[in-house]
Amino acid sequence: MEKTIESILSHRSVRVRDENVVKKKLDAILKGGNDQLGVISDFDFTLTRSIDHNGVPCFSSHNVLNQLLYTLHPELTEEIHATNSKYLAIEYDPGLTKEEKLPYMIEWWTKAHEKYIAFRIHREEIEQFVVNAKIELRDGADALVRHLASSSIPLLLFSAGVGNVIDIFLRDQLGYIPDNIHIISNMLIFNDEGVVCACSEPLIHVFCKDASVIPKNAPFYNDIAHRGNIILLGDSLGDLHMDVGVAHSGTVLKIGFLNSRVDELLDSYLEGFDIVLVEDQTMDVPDLILQALLKNSQKFE
Repeated sequence: MEKTIESILSHRSVRVRDENVVKKKLDAILKGGNDQLGVISDFDFTLTRSIDHNGVPCFSSHNVLNQLLYTLHPELTEEIHATNSKYLAIEYDPGLTKEEKLPYMIEWWTKAHEKYIAFRIHREEIEQFVVNAKIELRDGADALVRHLASSSIPLLLFSAGVGNVIDIFLRDQLGYIPDNIHIISNMLIFNDEGVVCACSEPLIHVFCKDASVIPKNAPFYNDIAHRGNIILLGDSLGDLHMDVGVAHSGTVLKIGFLNSRVDELLDSYLEGFDIVLVEDQTMDVPDLILQALLKNSQKFE
């Protein structure tokens, strides 16, 4: 097992702040086996690529709907671009605290959702647009998801994006949604005509991704809450607390994908995540961990 851990830590994209802590966490998770493991993952630019194989930026789930709006209503393009630029600068402003950013994030998400309602986007338009949109799974993500499903390891996709887009995309990519996958996200609500008329509550934005927005009566809650160990996957510092409030008694291994602005953000990512994957558009490292865990579990069957 020691060689396995060393091979994970020596991967070209891996950066860690405290190697001893990471080794202990990996050892505990590998020994715990699949029955004790749950996975909590962000979706946009975590399960999916941030850029394609040619270096062209990919879309987030919100951006897919923005692109649909641009297609249907070109006059909105400049306005939406300006709005996104304004709030994105606030989200990443190092001079503002999380508490200071919160009202702006609520305002940003609310404005986006109001646009979808005001311009009466139809369910069929979304479905047709998503399957051709520039969203791509990370290399190896398909296999990772299928390995988790076949091993009955729950996968909670916790997204501040748009859950309907995620659902349509995964069904298109995988052919179905495996029973082990649970999506917690902002869901568009449609009227009898199939037109967006509301959005689910509570609002989930980048800085409120924790169990406070997960219904305790959700069918999967007990499933993942009873798992002793958690692997958390994210690409934003806002993803660090996705496990907060989910009752677990064991080890949490936090893996962060640092997709860009490495010189600027690496130190803060290393402070929060146990393992930081630098400019890595694959699921190689999470899958290495999962394969080692499953191999170790088989020894005791």
